[in-house]
Parts: sequence; C-alpha cells; structure tokens
Amino acid sequence: MRDQAVGTRRKVRKRRVKPASMAGFRKSSMASLRWLLRVIPVTIYIAVLILSAWLLYYSLTSPYFAVRDAMVTGTSLLDGQQVREASSSLGQNVLLIQTAEVQRSVREFTAVRGVRGVTALPGRLEIEVVERTPLAQWQTKEGTFLVDREGVVLDTGAPSNSLFVVRDLEGPSLKLGGRANPVVLAAAESLARLLPEQAGFRPSQFDYSEKRGLSVEVEGGPAILFGDASDLDEKLAALSAIRAHLEATKARAETIDLRFKGRPVYVLASPVPAKSGPSRP
Repeated sequence: MRDQAVGTRRKVRKRRVKPASMAGFRKSSMASLRWLLRVIPVTIYIAVLILSAWLLYYSLTSPYFAVRDAMVTGTSLLDGQQVREASSSLGQNVLLIQTAEVQRSVREFTAVRGVRGVTALPGRLEIEVVERTPLAQWQTKEGTFLVDREGVVLDTGAPSNSLFVVRDLEGPSLKLGGRANPVVLAAAESLARLLPEQAGFRPSQFDYSEKRGLSVEVEGGPAILFGDASDLDEKLAALSAIRAHLEATKARAETIDLRFKGRPVYVLASPVPAKSGPSRP
C-alpha cells in the first residue's frame, strides 16, 4: 500500500511539472511573436524607403524621362520651332519642368495672347498657344504692319488681301510689339462692316490723319470724311441722302464731309473743260 501511495504521489508530481513547462513554451512563443510583429513593420518601412529613394534617383537621372519632343499647337503667325526654343525644355527632365515658367517664356512673344503647357510621361511636353488675331494692316511711310483689335503690332510681313488697310498719313513708324491707335482701328472696323450694307461699296483702304480723322477715297468718286467713330448711323444716313441728291442732279462731288454732327457738306468737283477740236481753215 505504501508503495502504491508513493507511486501515486510521483504521478501527481509529474502532472504538476508538465503544465509548467508548456506555459513557459507558450510564453516564449508569444515573446518571439511580439518581437516579429515589431521588427516586420520596421523592416518593411526601411525597404519601402530604400525603394522610394532608388526610384526617385532613377526618375531624376534616367534619360528615359528627358523631354525628347515638345508638341506646339495653335500657331500661325509664329513658327513652332521658335516656341520650342523659347520653352528651353528639350533635354530637361520632364519631372523637373515648371510649366508656369514655360508659359511665361512663350508669352513674351508679342503675337501670343495665351499659352498652356502640359507635361506627360515619359518625356513629352505639349504647348498650346492662343495667338492674337490680325485685324488690319497699318501703313506708315516706313512699311506695313499687321495689328490686332487692340492695336498691338504682330508682324511686319507682306500685306494680306483679306484685311482692310489703314494708311496713317502723319503718324510715326511702328515696330514689333508697339501699338497703333485702337480707337481708329475700331472706327475703321465698323465702317468696313457698315459701308457695304448701307452705302453700297466696300472700301479696301482708309486714310487717317489727326486733322481729318478717317476718310475713304471712293474709286471714281469723292473723298468721304468720317472723322471719328461717333454717330456712324447718322453719318451713313447723311451719306446716302447726299449721294442720292448728286445722282438726281447729275452732279459730281469732290469731297463729302460728314465729320460735324448735323452739318454734312459736300464740295462739287470742278467741271472738266471740254477739249477744243481742230480749227478749220
């Protein structure tokens, strides 16, 4: 019986030791797991940091991202190559290009009203240009200049048959980027639109001087003095009435002066002396 009791106690002791060893193992496993959970995020963070640094270095130094082409659209007065050179973008890293700086450089051209720059990977730059629209040809003694509605001189090229001409008889010469008188241009534009409808002829050229303002030389007819752009409807109505009177009376005017409101006048042309025939014996 004693031996049996001793054996029973030994078995009990063994059962008590076994749970203690399992608890230690579990405690050790949990500690290892917590260590791994702390190390893995740090390792991933360092790996991502190294990869990001490498990608950044590669992106900034690789020729793959260098601008090889700058596509220019919207130009007619300007040459596309001029715009590319002004942008100073070819060969630069597309990620380092500041489109605001590109737009500022291109906008320095007189003919440019607006510009928009857009970059695209891997190495492309698109430059969209909005040019000023030529309205007329402004002529001085020194040459002909293309000008827009604001009077800005866009070009000094050859004349265009599609644009009306304002011949400045007294004014100074212009240069690229200078300005003609926008008020005179607005008056000439209005007359170029209204005269064909209300007077029956289309002028191709206006003369301008400080003293007389705008005037038109009608082919085979009188010089018509309009002055400024005020009261154009009234002036055109007076012009129609005077021309109708001249046709009815078979008279020919040398000048029709419409500059003074309510007081249109005309000057008759001097009669052409009849040629004397050969004397008879």
